[in-house]
Amino acid sequence: MDSVLTTGGRILETYIQSKTGHEEDCEDLIHMSEHYIAVIDGATSKTNDRWSGKTSGKQAAEIIDATFHRMPADCTARRAADLLTSAIRAFYADNDFETQIEEHPERRLTASVVALSLGRREIWSIGDCQFMLGDQPFTVSKKVDKLTEEARAFFLESEVLAGHHTVEELLVNDTGRQFIQPLLERQHRFQNNPHAGSFYYAAVDGFPIPDDGVVVEPIPREVSHVVLASDGYPFLRPSLAESEQLLADLLQGDPLLFRVYKSTKGLVVGNVSFDDRAYVKIELSRSP
Repeated sequence: MDSVLTTGGRILETYIQSKTGHEEDCEDLIHMSEHYIAVIDGATSKTNDRWSGKTSGKQAAEIIDATFHRMPADCTARRAADLLTSAIRAFYADNDFETQIEEHPERRLTASVVALSLGRREIWSIGDCQFMLGDQPFTVSKKVDKLTEEARAFFLESEVLAGHHTVEELLVNDTGRQFIQPLLERQHRFQNNPHAGSFYYAAVDGFPIPDDGVVVEPIPREVSHVVLASDGYPFLRPSLAESEQLLADLLQGDPLLFRVYKSTKGLVVGNVSFDDRAYVKIELSRSP
């Protein structure tokens, strides 16, 4: 896809795919407007909550997308984060949901976002999306994810070694995911909570995002291309084709994602990947 952006560049490549292969299931979203390009990764829902048929992750992504459309061109990253937070908080209030999310943090509408501010020539990142400046990748590693990824890998390896299940059987029924589910539900108590120690992490969820949870990366003048992506790409590269090939190779060699690349979830029989994924590559206009 080629699309001229009036305030700073040209989109060279875009791609978005649900893990199920069905567009309506996708909780990732790509925002494109005159002043901002963003990849929004709605968090996989830990509950059965639905909003007009949408999961909490999809609802969060759509709120963030709409907020970027209203965002002033000269917005700072800090101000943008506050606007996104306020938009989700307003959704809670409008739906009489504030008490429930205080008592049950796992029910929050949650998303990660990485955005290109064309006017400021900056990358803004909240949560665990990823980006590239030229050929240099930038990723976020959360300690809480490392813990659950290792726990799932440990459990799955023990299942296989004990002869309880084969990898093929686990692709149908991921007992490792079931094993870590209580931890996944508990981890929301660390979300946007700087008092939670080393397990604290940032996300857009309607609660205040600490300053250190809003990453701002100025784009050097010599950088001509940037890539924004969700974490559905385990190995991000400067081209969509290469990123897709590395994902395909991983799913072929380690479909459960517990050996070569450890994740909190793997491929499920009938799905096309382990997670939704979104990718945008932008060619930037030279700064003056």
